[in-house]
Amino acid sequence: MSILKTFNIRDGRQRKQTIEVLYEDDHLVAVNKPAGLRVIPDSFNAALPNLLTMLESRYRKALGQEGQQLWVVHRIDMHTSGVVIFARTPEMHRHLNRMFEHGEVHKTYWAVVRGYVQPREGRIDFPMAPHPSRSRMMIISEKGKPARTDYRVLEEFEHFTLVEVYPRTGRTHQIRVHFQAIGNPLAIDPIYAKTLSIDISNLKRDVVRKRHSLDETPPALMQRLTLHALRLSFTHPLTGKSFEVEAALPKDFRALLSALRKWDKRKSPTESPSLPDSQ
Repeated sequence: MSILKTFNIRDGRQRKQTIEVLYEDDHLVAVNKPAGLRVIPDSFNAALPNLLTMLESRYRKALGQEGQQLWVVHRIDMHTSGVVIFARTPEMHRHLNRMFEHGEVHKTYWAVVRGYVQPREGRIDFPMAPHPSRSRMMIISEKGKPARTDYRVLEEFEHFTLVEVYPRTGRTHQIRVHFQAIGNPLAIDPIYAKTLSIDISNLKRDVVRKRHSLDETPPALMQRLTLHALRLSFTHPLTGKSFEVEAALPKDFRALLSALRKWDKRKSPTESPSLPDSQ
């Protein structure tokens, strides 16, 4: 029986965010993490909001003093939205760790990147290593660990492309570094693409003229990584049944796609895919 439900929190910028519990059983819990929230406590300031601490706090309130310890099995970037799974028992933690390590957990992301992606379906297979002088950054390096990313183009715009991405390994910043390496960095990525936002003014000049006449700043469509962890699927190690959990696209990602379809149409557009249902 499910214990947790959707609840609201405040992220590091004190913005109201909704945590959606996508699935829960006695062994694991899956949630739709909003962008801007860390998965685990920050190594320099443990008081900053993070998903692990918040979920354990919610379980303590629901279960009483005995509470509920959660075990981390994977992470996504603070500024990436989407599916995150935690183990609720040591046994499930061991199983999921092994499955992630051996590529038995299938991950699907949606990303908006810059430019046209060629070929429209393929694999990026470049080894990766930590940056020699910049912490928390990764680079392509022959001395690095193997890293493989499969992808297919879903929709093309005049200046951007929506791609569905299937990372086959789990290196830090893998999708971000791999798409930068082929000349198609994320549309917004302050580290690897030096971009902070996409504004309406980037797409529609009429909006710029109108806003400037009113001494207003054109609004940002999106101000974080254009990356969403859409889906995780695997064989449940304790039941043997197929397991899949999916996180609907958040409001900012849907707004960006809507704006691109309206103001950044490709001259010969490809067919649009169906979007995951939003809640």
